[in-house]
Amino acid sequence: MAAISRRAMVLCAHPGRLMDYGALLNCLEFYHLSLCQDLDEVRKVLASQQRYSLFIHDDFVPGPDELVSLKTLGQSNAFRQFVLVGSYSAEEKTGLFQWAWRHRVPLLRVLDKPVSLAQLREITDSLVLYHGEDEQPIRASVSELQDYQVPETPRRGRA
Repeated sequence: MAAISRRAMVLCAHPGRLMDYGALLNCLEFYHLSLCQDLDEVRKVLASQQRYSLFIHDDFVPGPDELVSLKTLGQSNAFRQFVLVGSYSAEEKTGLFQWAWRHRVPLLRVLDKPVSLAQLREITDSLVLYHGEDEQPIRASVSELQDYQVPETPRRGRA
């Protein structure tokens, strides 16, 4: 029987916090970690065609560019589930979950900073891990992240 993958990628601009995530995730038996400071690093790591059980985006600020990047990553088949970490109101959290549902981004949790070991344990215990999750190809759309330009704001009504 194939081993179940327990891989995580963390995107955070702060090197010290990345190291903290690494230590916390190692305590939770995630030994294959990719710690990235920007989307360019994420794209480079994904070029190796690795698959991840969890993507944590620390200091996520939901703007047009960030949402498009998150959507692209969600559609890439590289990540099983997503966790966003930041400072959010209850309305913003609800809005993020609604956005993720509409765009088919598998958003598991939206957390406030700082993240504790207990919170990460709860998250990792709830992950759905699949045998053979490396079998589906990672979509090429991830490489398009660097070339993406923000489109004009769409009109609200339907034509």
